[in-house]
Amino acid sequence: MRLSMKLNYTRRDLCKTAFFAFMLFFLLILAMPCKTESATFAVRISPPNFELKGKPGDVLREVITIENADTAQGIYQVRTADWEIDKKGGVVIQPPDKPLAASSCRSWTRIERRIFKLLPKRVKRYRFEVHIPADAKDGECRFAVVISPAPETIDAMKFGSFNVPVAGAIAVVVYVTVGKAKPELEFKGVVKKKSNGKTSLMVNLHNWGNAHARPSGSVIAKDANGRKAELLLSPFPIMPGETRGIRLFADKEISGIENIEELAFPLYLKGLIEWDGGTYKVDTMLE
Repeated sequence: MRLSMKLNYTRRDLCKTAFFAFMLFFLLILAMPCKTESATFAVRISPPNFELKGKPGDVLREVITIENADTAQGIYQVRTADWEIDKKGGVVIQPPDKPLAASSCRSWTRIERRIFKLLPKRVKRYRFEVHIPADAKDGECRFAVVISPAPETIDAMKFGSFNVPVAGAIAVVVYVTVGKAKPELEFKGVVKKKSNGKTSLMVNLHNWGNAHARPSGSVIAKDANGRKAELLLSPFPIMPGETRGIRLFADKEISGIENIEELAFPLYLKGLIEWDGGTYKVDTMLE
């Protein structure tokens, strides 16, 4: 009986020892640096976007400047993708296996190469082309050029089914206006919005045109106490058929205030909103 109990205890002890040894080995593996050709994704890319115009049959040629800011050689892959702007104003890149969007012109696009290498601190001028079909109709299409680490250089720890990838990607968004397409904005008023305890002013604009608009301009706000402040319009794109609120923000150097809450309502707003091909004179009261 004593021998049997001793043997059972010994087995349990061995199992515990083996388990702790396995966990120690596993943690040591995780702590070891992953040796790859490019341990990080450190690149500088410019410009962040292109707004191109062309006629049916034109070939538009552009260059993206890519700099390897890492201390090691980088191997990068390039692809085109569709994208859209979400409700919060962020750009969402669609996965490569998703069908072409209605607004896509990826099929018109030619890129220089899909994989390339770049030595540390070196710069590459990466070329791409947009071949507008001869029968293309007036309108606007969009796509993105996405630069990311090549698959073989992505840092990853794999232990059985355990996988922790470390990767990144940068997208350069491209608008292509074809023929006589243009935006047409309609002013829908200014509203007061409160978020996270802060007040902001939003100019609501609807785009009836067939190309995106990027409105700019400023509005002079005169408050109930006679104080004046110049408010700037955020240069945010409005897609065809879209209604979007564009924020008026206060710049301390220009307006003399840091936020809208420093003004006493009601506000009298007067100024000019401009976009490619049009303007609108703002002259309204906001309670």
